[in-house]
Amino acid sequence: MVFFLSLIGTSCHKLFVTANLLKISGSVEKNILRKMSVRLFEEADHAEVYQKFRPKYGPEFAENILKFVKEKKTTPLEQAVDIGCGSGQSTVILAPHFQHVTGIDVSDSQVALATAKNEHSNVQYSVGGAENIPLPDSSVDLVTCGTSAHWFDFPKFHKEVDRVLRPLGCLAIYSYGINYLSYEGATEELNRIFLELYHGPLGDCWHEKRRHIDTKYQNIPMPYDENVRDDSMSIEVDYPLPSFIGYLSSWSAYREYCRRNPEDNGALLQNMQQRLYEATKSTKPPEEVVLHASYPVFLLMSRKPLL
Repeated sequence: MVFFLSLIGTSCHKLFVTANLLKISGSVEKNILRKMSVRLFEEADHAEVYQKFRPKYGPEFAENILKFVKEKKTTPLEQAVDIGCGSGQSTVILAPHFQHVTGIDVSDSQVALATAKNEHSNVQYSVGGAENIPLPDSSVDLVTCGTSAHWFDFPKFHKEVDRVLRPLGCLAIYSYGINYLSYEGATEELNRIFLELYHGPLGDCWHEKRRHIDTKYQNIPMPYDENVRDDSMSIEVDYPLPSFIGYLSSWSAYREYCRRNPEDNGALLQNMQQRLYEATKSTKPPEEVVLHASYPVFLLMSRKPLL
C-alpha cells in the first residue's frame, strides 16, 4: 500500500532556518529565517515548518488501523486520542471514523497551530503528555501515536494507555523512516549526499531516543499480548528542491546543530541544496527540480484484553 502526496508547485517563501538568504544559481532568492533553540518541536516557527513540510499520513492509513480495531469491537467507535499530535497531520485522518477525536501534544505552539487549522467539528486539541493523558478512565477506543512514541517514557505511557482504553480498545504507534530519494540519472548520488548530512554534521545531534526510528521501532515495547506489526506501507512525496530543504530544516537534529553552531547562519542547508541541485544536472531553476522521496512506514498495534 502506498500513499502519494504531491507537493509540486508548493511555494517556499520561508524555510525557518537560521540564515538570511538561500541562493542557488538561476533561482529566486528565498527568505529563510527565525532563530532556533534546543527544545524539540515546541517553538512557533518550528510548529509551522513541521506542518508545512513533514510527510502526511493518508486516509488509507487510518482505514488500515481501523480494520484491526474492528476485528473484535462491534460497538460504535466513540473516542480516539492521538498522542504527540503535533499540528494535527495524523489526528484528522481519524475524524471520519470516531464520534470524538482528541489530539494531545506537549507543545502549546503545535496545539495552537492544529486548532487554527482544524476543519472538523468532532476534533479538538489540547496540551498534555503521553504519561498524563487528560481523559477519563475506560473512555477511549483507540490511542494513536504518529511519529512520536519514541520520545515517551514507555512504562508510564503504557500505564496511562491501559487506564484510558476500554476493554478491547487498541493502541497504534507508527512512524516513517529515513527517506530514499529518486531523480532520473542522479538517484545514487542524491542518496549519498543525503546520508552524508544525516550521519555526518548531524550525526551526533540526534537525541538518543531517535535511534528507534533507525531501527524501525523494532525495540519499542507494547503493553498487551495481542500485537500486530505492519511494514507494508509507505509515504510517497514529490518535493520541489526548496521544499525538501524545508523538510530538512524541520529536523530536531538540525535545530540542535544550529544551537551548537550559531555561526553557521544557514550555510549547512545552503550547501546541501547546492550539492543536491548540482547532482541532478538540471538546467531548471531549483523550485522546478522535483525530487521523489519514499518513506517506509512501520506500524505496531496492540489490543487490550476483554478482562
